[in-house]
Amino acid sequence: MIALSALLAGILLGYAAAPKRTAVYARAAELPAVPKETDAPLDVVQTPTQESTPSPQAGSDPTVSPIFVPIVTEEPVDEHPEFGSVSLKSPHITVCIDGKATEMDLEEYLVGVVAAEMPASSCPAALEAQAVAARTFTALRMQGKAKCKSGCTVCSDVHCCQAYRSDQNLRSAWGKKYGANIEKIRSAVKNTEGVVVTFEGKLISALYHASCGPYTENSEEVFAVALPYLVSVDSCEGDAEMITVQEFSLAETVEKLNRLYPDAQMTIPLDPLDFDIWGTTDAGRVQLIRIGGTVITGAAMRKALGLKSTRFTVEIKGDKIVFTCYGYGHGVGMSQTGANEMAKDGADFSEILAHFYTGTELALLDFTDG
Repeated sequence: MIALSALLAGILLGYAAAPKRTAVYARAAELPAVPKETDAPLDVVQTPTQESTPSPQAGSDPTVSPIFVPIVTEEPVDEHPEFGSVSLKSPHITVCIDGKATEMDLEEYLVGVVAAEMPASSCPAALEAQAVAARTFTALRMQGKAKCKSGCTVCSDVHCCQAYRSDQNLRSAWGKKYGANIEKIRSAVKNTEGVVVTFEGKLISALYHASCGPYTENSEEVFAVALPYLVSVDSCEGDAEMITVQEFSLAETVEKLNRLYPDAQMTIPLDPLDFDIWGTTDAGRVQLIRIGGTVITGAAMRKALGLKSTRFTVEIKGDKIVFTCYGYGHGVGMSQTGANEMAKDGADFSEILAHFYTGTELALLDFTDG
């Protein structure tokens, strides 16, 4: 017993003295049997990790908890996976906020974006995925591969770039929760500092949206450009999908659509074929819808009436027209709701991004001017 204790102590001391070595945990059952009274001195034995969680084995006693002890190997620890790199000149950007250009650091800007684009109550991994998507979106504009209508690197108009909230705005909105919320947001940005998403070595157009229903949409169905990494995938939203019922005056809706589309010429009472949906995408979003004497796209209808989504149904109820919208946003790229559901199920930010951006890899930004 004394000899075995000395042997174990020697192994543990050797492990502690060699920090560059990898510790692999083995069952105590794989070592010479140790009487139960010797368990107490082994106070350095670590709690089993997920990889070493015991499972029933033939001949094992299920009433006795296995002891795990480290066995030293010579394999080096790979704490940081190898990422590619994307070169940019400087980490400084100009942001157009309410028509005024403001200079700021990329990472500091991302704190305001993540806070504006996703609830602080979201899971940390989802917030990290959002930080990487927002960083990639911005980096593409820093490269000059995409342009902001303001003339700055980016702006706070969600119809052009990304939402952004200033620290002052967040303090006012969050009140007593500011300290905890901003720490959570800053951690998401810091934990992914410099990380971006690439496809074949180039920055992607990292589109994202709030919710889309069961599936995300192919990019060509919304933006008329087919990108291999923006294809329809399971949204992973489940029951968390956003469903919104939007009700409008029928008379006002007909008048507005007739004005925007003169060929429509709709009148009340409506023709039975008015507001007839002519086609949907595989993901269920409206492609074409008839209004009177013309046909418009689902995207045009969404824009005209301010609908939450192009995945909708239409119903006439007396003097009202009712749109039931499934999801919120264009439906292309990462679903923020789906990302949070994946995070709840244990996915990390890299797994979330790999799911929504098909065939992509992660890379690190390299600033040549420091």
